[in-house]
Amino acid sequence: MNDFRTSIAARREAGQTDERIYAELGTPEKAAAELNEQMKEFACRKSPWRFVFLAAAVIGGLWLAFGQLLPQLLMLILTTEAASLGVIGGADGPTAVFVTTSPRENWWDLILAAALLIAGIAGFLRLRRCKGK
Repeated sequence: MNDFRTSIAARREAGQTDERIYAELGTPEKAAAELNEQMKEFACRKSPWRFVFLAAAVIGGLWLAFGQLLPQLLMLILTTEAASLGVIGGADGPTAVFVTTSPRENWWDLILAAALLIAGIAGFLRLRRCKGK
């Protein structure tokens, strides 16, 4: 758009009328088609693999949220074994709440879900990037 504005302003300064300028530029559809043809090498690629990575990111995110984090949160809230709660503070100052539970025994499923989510998002973004010189 800036190129068109600059071109029109330069032509007006050269003494051309608006009707002549618009006639030389042609219809908006023709100008857009010419611009698209010139910019063809910078077009975004339409790789079908981007949807595979998007699906992996969605599956990893859902698995992470509902399969790993939500059960841990529910276990923290609903169980009392091997957990403690401490409240420090009073009416005249800030209050801190400390919650502890037993350590998680197996981290591999959580790490795998996070890696699937990150790899899916990175792959999707990489495959939808536009080509440039």
